[in-house]
Amino acid sequence: MLLLLFRSSDGRYALESHHIIEIVPRVRTKKVPSAPGYVSGMINYQGVPVPVFDLPVLEGGEPSRPFYSTRIILVRYPLDGEDIPVGILAEGVTDVIRCSDGDVSSTGILLGREKSVRDGMPTGREEIAQLFDVARMIPEDIVRQLR
Repeated sequence: MLLLLFRSSDGRYALESHHIIEIVPRVRTKKVPSAPGYVSGMINYQGVPVPVFDLPVLEGGEPSRPFYSTRIILVRYPLDGEDIPVGILAEGVTDVIRCSDGDVSSTGILLGREKSVRDGMPTGREEIAQLFDVARMIPEDIVRQLR
């Protein structure tokens, strides 16, 4: 299993690569009037309007900071039998790891020694991250309204 690691105010997350469409730089979003504060806005992705959710704000924290490693992760969101693109604004979008299913506990927590994707060798850093569940973390009713 290949996982993208990123940070939020609530800790470290891991997202399975098959959910990812593309990772793009943080760009200015078009604000949506009356949208909840965790909706950063909309972006144009290949001619399709895509809502972007600010992960730290979604968790009740401060907005994502404009670090070089802050990115928009475009993911597939399951809605009405199809996958639609949504964006997740997150910090520390820099690491990719490979792990086995056995490295993930039933609580959705990834435990184990981080390995480099390039050579498969342990880096010496312990890694604890929660698996990011796109459908559970991003409110369906808001996705429907912004669609």
